[in-house]
Amino acid sequence: MPSDLITAIEKVVRTAPAGWLLDWCLALQNCPSAISVESVVGKIPPTHNADLARAACRVAFLSAGRMSWESLGWVIQTMSLTYTKWQGEQQIELLWAGPSPADQIPARRIDQALYDLIGEAKRHVMLVTFAAAKIDRLAAVLIEAMRRHVSVQLILEFEEASEGQLSYDALRAFPEGLITGASIYYWPVDRRERNQAGRPGKLHAKMAVIDETVVISSANLTDDAFNRNLELGARIVGSKFSERVRAYFEGLIAEKVLVRI
Repeated sequence: MPSDLITAIEKVVRTAPAGWLLDWCLALQNCPSAISVESVVGKIPPTHNADLARAACRVAFLSAGRMSWESLGWVIQTMSLTYTKWQGEQQIELLWAGPSPADQIPARRIDQALYDLIGEAKRHVMLVTFAAAKIDRLAAVLIEAMRRHVSVQLILEFEEASEGQLSYDALRAFPEGLITGASIYYWPVDRRERNQAGRPGKLHAKMAVIDETVVISSANLTDDAFNRNLELGARIVGSKFSERVRAYFEGLIAEKVLVRI
């Protein structure tokens, strides 16, 4: 199947309500092969979502002459079922740091989620942060992970590379034993764009990939972020999502945007 058609169908599957999509698939599956594309467009179920209507029209026009309308209906339905199954395999948990509403069960703390995940890691840990300070417990669980032959990657910001926008190298928060065993990367200043004032961009992401789990949050790897700041994050479990996040950073490493120290 042509890539442009696959992309167009994927857009519809990702954005359409399940009931609407099923109605459209049934309509397509009952269309005679000889019916014109204009007639098929007329069978698109009504929707108040103009973007969805346009996306469905594009699918119809891209499919004309490439496959029967019945086949198109089954393709869309199959992709929808696959996407729904994939969504069901994703697990998302709210993470928190700082005060919680008194009438609600507190969400799991960001630092505790990291300790638990790294403590159970089997293959790899990737941590990305702007700042790091006073993280003895985190360093300890990372060292224990390396003793279990878990690979550890740290992608960090540095004072020199940020031209003083970070006053304390994140690397200084980690003990020598961990630094020796980990793969550590930074963003060279000559690979960064500058603003109108001449200041370079910052490595400001805060993220962890631990085996098949991703933690994305506002929290730096600091004692303040873990224990005093009001921070918000999410834990996402899913092999495809974690592979995409890891591949993004591995791509930056392969292209020398991120460089190993």
